[in-house]
Amino acid sequence: MKKIAIIGAGVMGKKHAQTIQKHPKTELVAICDPFSDALAQAYQIPNFKDLDALLTQVQPDGVVIANPNRFHVSTAIQCMQAGVSSLLEKPLALNTEEALYLIEQQQHYQVPILVGHHRRHNKIIQQAYELIQKGTLGQINTFNALWSVYKPDTYFDIEWHRKAGAGVLAINLVHDLDLMRYLNGEIESVQAMTSYQNRQLDVEDTISILVRFKNGALGSLMASDAAVSPWGWDQNSEENKTSFATSPDQNCYFISGTQGALSVPNLEYWNYPQETPKSWTTTLIKNKIEPNKEEDVYISQLSHFLEVIDGTAQPISSPQDAIKNIQLLECIEHAAKEQRTIHLKPLNLLAKSA
Repeated sequence: MKKIAIIGAGVMGKKHAQTIQKHPKTELVAICDPFSDALAQAYQIPNFKDLDALLTQVQPDGVVIANPNRFHVSTAIQCMQAGVSSLLEKPLALNTEEALYLIEQQQHYQVPILVGHHRRHNKIIQQAYELIQKGTLGQINTFNALWSVYKPDTYFDIEWHRKAGAGVLAINLVHDLDLMRYLNGEIESVQAMTSYQNRQLDVEDTISILVRFKNGALGSLMASDAAVSPWGWDQNSEENKTSFATSPDQNCYFISGTQGALSVPNLEYWNYPQETPKSWTTTLIKNKIEPNKEEDVYISQLSHFLEVIDGTAQPISSPQDAIKNIQLLECIEHAAKEQRTIHLKPLNLLAKSA
């Protein structure tokens, strides 16, 4: 049994506590939250106001960092100094400069960090990844993604939800952009347009993003939190049934290449019959892989974290990888503001994965 502690007893801290309790190979041993004892009391474990005291007295095998975003980097460094691996909730850092500092520190301490881009652990995404890697679609040419929901007016009663930086791009689309990178490789340039017409707040309610991948493919991500639709990962994958009404018969990612096309999450794919010419006059054959929706994605992520702790696996989302999502968000913001194409510059990642 691995001893796991949680830093931060908010929404994600509670989610991770439930996951640790359910996992057969982990034990929830402590919470660190200076403001609330409620979560620790619920699980009848100690709550520490001071992280150093937790790390010294409990000596956990790993920690989940789920405290406010502005503390992610300093907390991760504190854990590395104690030699403790962390599952660090996204975002990795507030900006690329801060993320680069964390990577520099990890190079020094050589302690693993798994960044919590949890969708990569979804079995459906793994199935899609394997299909693409096998070459079933050939060379990818287009990757189109949709995320469209209607957030209720009460959502914006919380002040920070109305402020710049809390719109659909940073809060919601970072997950979709991460999966676009994971399934089809790195992005080299972006264009974007935003709209504020529905609510007239400081946060965008609708955004259109165009990307060019390094492998030559083009992609689009169209999203809105003020539009009624059944399309989006949260609705279609059934990954988070407690928070979203589901529409599992729909897809939100559409990927096409020189040999075939794939829709996700329902994992339907189309190819031409063998020994027939590739032509728009030839009828495509529809194939189907049964999506694996059985395993809890957070259980899968925790299992991977245990392997990272043991050194038997490299993080599927390392700081060196996750920083590229932060850079991508920054470039999209610039592209929308300046109304021009923004090219992503190479990052000086001195550190190697721990």
